[in-house]
Amino acid sequence: MLFSKGDVPSVKILIDCLNDFKNASGLDVNSFKSNIFTAGIVGDELDNILNLLNFPLGTLPVRYLGVPLAAQKLNVNHYAPLYDRIASYINKWTANSLSYVGRLLLIKSVLQGVECFWLQIFPLPSTVIDRINRLCRVFLWGKNTSPIKWSKVCLPSDEGGVGLRDVHSWNKALLAKILWNIHSKADSLWVRWVHSFYLKNQSIWIWNPKKSDSCLLKRICDIRNEILAKLGSPDSTIFHFTHFSNPKGLCSSKMYDLFRESGPKAFWHSAVWKNFIPPKFSFCVWLAINDRLATINNLKYLDVDPTCKSCGNYLENASHLFFDCIVTRLLWDRVKRWLKFSHSMSTIAGALKWTKKEHAAPALKKARDVAVCCTIYKIWKARNSQVFEGFNFSEDSVFIKIQKDVYKVVYNHFPVNLVDF
Repeated sequence: MLFSKGDVPSVKILIDCLNDFKNASGLDVNSFKSNIFTAGIVGDELDNILNLLNFPLGTLPVRYLGVPLAAQKLNVNHYAPLYDRIASYINKWTANSLSYVGRLLLIKSVLQGVECFWLQIFPLPSTVIDRINRLCRVFLWGKNTSPIKWSKVCLPSDEGGVGLRDVHSWNKALLAKILWNIHSKADSLWVRWVHSFYLKNQSIWIWNPKKSDSCLLKRICDIRNEILAKLGSPDSTIFHFTHFSNPKGLCSSKMYDLFRESGPKAFWHSAVWKNFIPPKFSFCVWLAINDRLATINNLKYLDVDPTCKSCGNYLENASHLFFDCIVTRLLWDRVKRWLKFSHSMSTIAGALKWTKKEHAAPALKKARDVAVCCTIYKIWKARNSQVFEGFNFSEDSVFIKIQKDVYKVVYNHFPVNLVDF
């Protein structure tokens, strides 16, 4: 893609360069595969330029490097390639039987990677971001309604979420890098042009755009104003940005923490989200501790028997299912005796708390960490088999499954000196 000023002399220089290239190399421009695009050129000037060239006049926006290139502000329809691509990925994956964890990992690694390419170039309209969030939300939960608010899902794990990025905040964080590049006068033709055409020796921290100025620059100035409101004066902001930077430039993750809404610290997160605990266990415990598993007390809109299917005496809720029911209480007693737990467990939060406080040899410590999450997961799986498939809740069978999964994890870390427990 070649650029020039929108006047006849500049276009003639461009034509001369192409002719010199043709004479030197023997290669000619294919006029059937080329277009000329103009912005702000009308009347006789446009006619004179078109008479110099044998290229057809193209229309903007045009796809360039996968994104739309336009002379004016993009409207919502121009972002269709972004959510069409996300939707195409989702349509391929929904044919497979994916767990919640599998969907979560695909959103993190693939879908948010696709978004990132656009987010660092364009300030996405709220309508587009809301549509992207809806696509990801429906894909994750497999339905239009979600058991946990998307804003909470997008919190870091130590604040009670699962670590997805909030697209609004991530968009601002990535565009803040452009703001910092303009301030630091990065070695970029575009940055030099911004200083020459717009700023004209003014600081980006005090410059105010006009109504007719670039839509991107006006949005960057909005982000600048938001940053100044958070960090104070321009000097304070420059100081913080300098500490937020590394040899590759401004650190986007630190900027993201600046823009996003923070949640209260979750004391239990380090007992749930460990790299050696299978993610399916962690995700199930995360839902359970937020009381968002589909226990009968959370399905009041359905006309079903509300009593626990194992004991048949009490309302089935998370507290009863995992700890108060006589069947699961006996299961916990066996797990505690097996792993020598010294504290009682009556709630999920309490179980996770005592897991963190219990001291033991490394192998036994890992076994206890895995066992708590594994037991909650296995109880939930056994309950679903009982409700939907008619199987009896077998304490012996569930306990053996817990032992097998715990031994697998511990053996992977201690294959030689596996302690006897």
